[in-house]
Amino acid sequence: MNKEKNILKLFIEMGTGTIISMCIGFITTPIITRIVEPSEYGMYSIFTVYTNLSLIILCLGFDQALVRYFYDNKSNSYKQYLLHKCIKAPIIISICIFIIFILLENLNILKFKLGKTVLVLLCISIFIQIIYRFSQLILRLEYNTKLYSLLNVIYKIIYVLSALVLLHIATINDTLSLIISTITAFFICLLISIIKEKKLWFCSIPIVKTYTLSYRELFLYAYPYVFSMGITTLFQTADKLVLDRYGTYSDVGIYTSAMTLISLFAVIQNSFNSLWTPIAVEHFSNNSEDKTFYRNGNQIITLIMFLIGLTLILSKDIFAILLGEKYRQAAYILPFLVFEPIMYTISETTISGLIFMKKSKLQVIIAIGACFCNILGNLYLVPRLGGQGAAISTGISYIIFFMLRTQLSNKYYYIDFGLKKFYILTFFTVIYAMYNTFYSFNIITILGYFVCLGLLLFLYKDTLKWTFKYLINLIPLN
Repeated sequence: MNKEKNILKLFIEMGTGTIISMCIGFITTPIITRIVEPSEYGMYSIFTVYTNLSLIILCLGFDQALVRYFYDNKSNSYKQYLLHKCIKAPIIISICIFIIFILLENLNILKFKLGKTVLVLLCISIFIQIIYRFSQLILRLEYNTKLYSLLNVIYKIIYVLSALVLLHIATINDTLSLIISTITAFFICLLISIIKEKKLWFCSIPIVKTYTLSYRELFLYAYPYVFSMGITTLFQTADKLVLDRYGTYSDVGIYTSAMTLISLFAVIQNSFNSLWTPIAVEHFSNNSEDKTFYRNGNQIITLIMFLIGLTLILSKDIFAILLGEKYRQAAYILPFLVFEPIMYTISETTISGLIFMKKSKLQVIIAIGACFCNILGNLYLVPRLGGQGAAISTGISYIIFFMLRTQLSNKYYYIDFGLKKFYILTFFTVIYAMYNTFYSFNIITILGYFVCLGLLLFLYKDTLKWTFKYLINLIPLN
């Protein structure tokens, strides 16, 4: 029971930081966007896109290797050895690439659209965020969720304060002000995270070199993630790209506004996804035969995610009103977008087998399959249905994404997740989402909600009973 209490405590700590940072962003983002010109903010957005894409490539998948191999040995010397081994290649390769790009820019061989100054800042930002990516993983893997959660809040506060100060007093343009604020916030968070886990970052004695883990083994596990995450990024942006191709900027804006409503999932989705893999890997390292733990996690998160998803579909028109008259169409886009967080989060519990068995290459097949379906679906549906078509294609693609992850994982490490009842529930939720994609709130919307809710509670009644009993046992009796 102590372990169960600790797990619940970790999720609460992680969720608290997410909620606070979301609230800060909700309050301050409109302030910044009113100060900054749209064109300047657009250039900052492009800077952010370049940074995120570069992180996927330059981490070389070694961040995922760090997670997978971290619990293979409990000693600090091994963890030091693994961390230094995983981070060395991304740092060296990124520095070499940065030098090449800056030289090409100075020689006028390569022309960076945002300018030389921004290129240098981009290299600095990527370098800091590569190291910060590993430092965040160390906090997660060491279950230091308080600091991990706090750093999200610290980053948001430093970024906002720096941006507001620079935007008012600096002589530089708005884009550079936002970029410098971002770099400053990440750098301070990086220093805090490294100092907290200095026992793994700084070695008072030479790292033990008797461990047999080779670069070749790490690389063979890591490199497929570069391709799978790159393709997944295309998979996640295909809807907006096709909508932009066949629609207008207004269509993209309405579609994006509907996606912001899905951020209500973020508290649970981000907290769960950040903690589940380290917990699952450690549990497998300690007891590879105990599969009940993974099944219970899957059943609970299924119950929670579908409950929230169905409620969001029911409330779609209310949320659309909050966005304003110009965004009312978002109500008809939201229903199928709920499948993105639902299917992705639940699939984090069903893909465990590929992680345990080190079958990282299959992640590429999963990403390609889901991406191919999403692109085809968008190309067919967007010209006919606009944003609604993009949402339908994305939602169905995420269901396929779940199926591919689950079936391939179970091939190598079978866990009985009770998939029959899951697919029955998914089928009825798809029908409910389809109706609400084309009709506004009415009596059928209410009846459909209670039908799907009743089905959810009936199919997962044992999980519901177990969860209540679990929570009651966690309450201390005085």
